[in-house]
Amino acid sequence: MKTSSNKTSTNENRLALCRSNWLIIITACLLIVAGLVLMAGSGSTSGMFNTDIFSTRRVVVAPLLCLGGYLLVVVGICWPGAKETRIKAENEK
Repeated sequence: MKTSSNKTSTNENRLALCRSNWLIIITACLLIVAGLVLMAGSGSTSGMFNTDIFSTRRVVVAPLLCLGGYLLVVVGICWPGAKETRIKAENEK
């Protein structure tokens, strides 16, 4: 008969990433969304030229936020989680 602790450890072993990895990835997604929101706005039309499309917020800050978010996704995937640290500690004993 299986106990609930066995089910928990089995489910934990199936996940490729641990909790800290997921938190980093979620933070990165929020950064990407913030960058896209900062880039949004009205554009120029044929009747009127809007100089706001060349603002520092849209041209520099927002793309850097998105780039930082994408880099943070890579870090979140490659970050050694607590599970790997625990396995290395058990192997050293």
